[in-house]
Amino acid sequence: MLIDSSHKRWATFTIIALALASGYFAFYYQHSYAEPGGNGPTGASWPGLAYGIIGFAMMIFCGLLGIRRRVRIWRLGKGQAWLRAHIWLGLLAFPLILFHSGLRFGHGPAMLSFWLMVLFSIVLVSGIVGVLLQNILPRSLLLRVQAETTFEQIPLVINALRFEADGLVRQVCGPLGNEKPGDEAEDQASMTGGMTSTTKKEGAVQGKVMKSRNKGPMMQLMEGSAPLKAFYLNEVQPFLHTEITVGSKLATQRSAVALFQHTRTLLPDPLHETLRDLESVCDERRQLALQSRLHFWLHSWEYLHVPLSYALLALSVVHAIVASVKY
Repeated sequence: MLIDSSHKRWATFTIIALALASGYFAFYYQHSYAEPGGNGPTGASWPGLAYGIIGFAMMIFCGLLGIRRRVRIWRLGKGQAWLRAHIWLGLLAFPLILFHSGLRFGHGPAMLSFWLMVLFSIVLVSGIVGVLLQNILPRSLLLRVQAETTFEQIPLVINALRFEADGLVRQVCGPLGNEKPGDEAEDQASMTGGMTSTTKKEGAVQGKVMKSRNKGPMMQLMEGSAPLKAFYLNEVQPFLHTEITVGSKLATQRSAVALFQHTRTLLPDPLHETLRDLESVCDERRQLALQSRLHFWLHSWEYLHVPLSYALLALSVVHAIVASVKY
């Protein structure tokens, strides 16, 4: 969810509502101590209850976003509108609950209200981090990853790159020596199997690139190709798997450039074009690896934010029941 001009109304509402709530709380805070025997604001007072009920209602609404995502056919409003409301009402709910507690982080033997505030703080911070990541990482992905593809299809594209690279090296080096029966058919199937119409188009584009690189039929073993074959089997082919080998010299652009430059000095001129094609394949593989890492960070915060949010709602219900029995 990008924070843009579409959030202006929600941001304005949140600022005005927070200013009004804060202004009244300042009056209530002073008045609660000015009264005879006053011990300050509490959640059991009418203002404290009002802050608590409104804040808890906002928390429940924010929690309904998960249900809204699972029942989109119910036509419960646009998803973007729900996300905007989730962000700004979630931000507003925290100070309202803090006002409900009288600016205290809880007390009592079980310290339930204390842990509720701690949990709410973690949920709030994780949500803010998530919004920041969603506003920063997509721009980084757009600038740094030119070979971007659908995340779910990354393994298929990697298999296509390996199939392409194998063909490039076989043309000039002959059989690689580590082929298994059915490898070629399996690789070809991996390029199209399970693809949607969108990813089939990506596969067609990838196929055109492969045809442009894999020029001509299978060639004879070229003189001086032994270093290329060794380099491919030891460095490039392991790098072109769905899981990159730890410590691979091709994982970073600087070390990859140095490695390719060194290999180029070992090869005759006719093999330099094949080496350039392999370098291009490795560059695409690094971009896909970067996309995978950015995708992980883009969504990893949800594994903390979502379950803790529902735990917060459950404990808030317990807190409300315990408080109603106590008072």
